[in-house]
Amino acid sequence: MEDNSTTPIEMRLSEVPGMPSPEMELTYTTAIPMNGNTFTQNQEVRIGLNVPENCFVDLKRAYLKYKLNNTMASAKGYLDPLVGGVSVIDNWRVIGGTGALLEEIIHYNTFCAVMNANKNVDVVSTVHHLYEGAGKNPGTALLTKVDGDGNADANITGLTQIAYGESRVITHRPQSAFFNADRYMPLGYTQGLTYISLTLAQNGTAFIISEENKAVASAYTISEVELHLPILKPGPEFASMFRSAMSSGVPIQIHSVGVQNTQQAMPQNANSEQTLTFSTRKRSVKSLVNALRVSAGMALDEANSVSGFVNADTTEYNFSVGGLRVPAQRIKVNTATNGKDAGELIANTQLALGHFSSDLRGICSIEKIADMKGGGTETYLIDTENAGKCGKAVFALDLESYNSAFAGKNLAGQGLPLVYHAQVSNTKGAQSLGALQLDLYVIHDVVYVLDGMTGVITANS
Repeated sequence: MEDNSTTPIEMRLSEVPGMPSPEMELTYTTAIPMNGNTFTQNQEVRIGLNVPENCFVDLKRAYLKYKLNNTMASAKGYLDPLVGGVSVIDNWRVIGGTGALLEEIIHYNTFCAVMNANKNVDVVSTVHHLYEGAGKNPGTALLTKVDGDGNADANITGLTQIAYGESRVITHRPQSAFFNADRYMPLGYTQGLTYISLTLAQNGTAFIISEENKAVASAYTISEVELHLPILKPGPEFASMFRSAMSSGVPIQIHSVGVQNTQQAMPQNANSEQTLTFSTRKRSVKSLVNALRVSAGMALDEANSVSGFVNADTTEYNFSVGGLRVPAQRIKVNTATNGKDAGELIANTQLALGHFSSDLRGICSIEKIADMKGGGTETYLIDTENAGKCGKAVFALDLESYNSAFAGKNLAGQGLPLVYHAQVSNTKGAQSLGALQLDLYVIHDVVYVLDGMTGVITANS
């Protein structure tokens, strides 16, 4: 709607018309691994992004596809309730054509679980069930450790299963900065071959096994790996113009939002104040997401290894960012039935993930029961974690001043630590769970720069 200060369109006699859009021919290519056909635990899968010369890639529409094979002797394998077969991807890396590291997400499977946990249950139980094999009951509180009974069949109801000797096809859209940038990637103009490097998880991380089969060691392979890429080929005039712009020395900049993972350990019997220092040197830290998991259960066959989040009976937390406590008044996390304070925790998580202004976002924190007459069981904050059941809560903090590139906290300088401060209990939390691993995901701005003179692409963050 125009106001009195706006020149009406009929009077804009000197307006310069916009440039016409170049014609783009859309084709599809399928990239396959360069280092083999079948892979198993701890192995690397390298997938080259073979893009024709003078072409762009619409990486937002790309997807990864592979067959997950159950190679156990006689047991069914159950997939993670939130990410399904993505549990096999432990580390995700993107390597440029000259060997430069463009992106690295350690414990990529857990990061995907954090993102899926903060989606509506209907999205995860339908779309992600068909994509990756996520559970039809993604809000279930699976075990994070073995307490003598193991993971009984009642706990794994609704999970996707793969019978021994059988397979499940996994389709995954990458949760990657490189694949979700704000521009088409001009990989047909770069030097060398950019490739994706996937490090596969341990056997015990990939599958969940029920108690009846606890004597059977889990095992898996993946095969028929494919990365489907939409390729955009411009006409020769635009390609020549783009080459001229590059040769003039003008850098081509592409913005995205990336994730860096750093870890710390919280010891068994941790009690009262916990101060854990993490290392990051990012220039624009937008938000922090801290996921706590039981160390002993991360590679355990019968435990929920990937999305087994716990809260260690944390009562309040905040961070030290560049020497300052943020927020000054700690965020409350009361798990007791009388006074349960899950609202403040989820409010900060929504802010950190950029979901606070959306009314369409939910969270997978209601475990469906057989007939739903009781309304389901709340699994967001687990009150007594002695039984070893996981929740869906993470400990997050928003640090972005406004929605723009390089608008967060600058932690690139020396002497600017990132410290997690938390009050925990050793009665219902860390003492009963054992040692914990804290995965801190630092969400930050990243700019991919294509040097026009050399054709080398680098990541600045």
